[in-house]
Amino acid sequence: MLLFTQADLGGRTLFRTVPVDVAVKEGQGRLWVDLSRDNAFTPTWQQHVRHLGALGRRHYVLAWDETDLHVSPRGKGVTLDGRSASLPLFVAWVALLSGQPLPTPFLATGVALDEHGEKLAPAPREYLQGKLSVADAYARQRFAASLPVPVYVPAGSGHDPAPFTALDVRPVATLTDAVARVLGLSPRKEDA
Repeated sequence: MLLFTQADLGGRTLFRTVPVDVAVKEGQGRLWVDLSRDNAFTPTWQQHVRHLGALGRRHYVLAWDETDLHVSPRGKGVTLDGRSASLPLFVAWVALLSGQPLPTPFLATGVALDEHGEKLAPAPREYLQGKLSVADAYARQRFAASLPVPVYVPAGSGHDPAPFTALDVRPVATLTDAVARVLGLSPRKEDA
């Protein structure tokens, strides 16, 4: 799975992808992060993944407490930080637990702030433009035969879709909306 990130390098903003492998294995509802190859995570990221797990338990009857989520960055020196991977991580986690395959490719970016539950925060225009630019280049390189490629983003985000002809930008308002659109799974009836 690809996570789209932003880094500040010498006063300049750099947008890039961070490939990670995610898997669920028999366990007790824990989070495991591969810290080999000088990889790390921040307490904010760990706390937010716990928030995503709590949202999942609330909305989907799946094996949340009988499995552990394993996250392994493929690169070296990667620090998992913040909440910008909320949307792709949540959809991938539900896909793994439900046995539903993620589409190939699966491109998404979006932040669900802990205090707003599952609602995705609209991304600022400059921020989303940078991430979409990276996604557009990636889609052209890897999936030229099947363009345009869908990319899921928070509804209400500011962006100009004109330069991104390799992408089909699909806004979603919440994490459960994204799961329904990507995987075809609805939340529990009492949540609807």
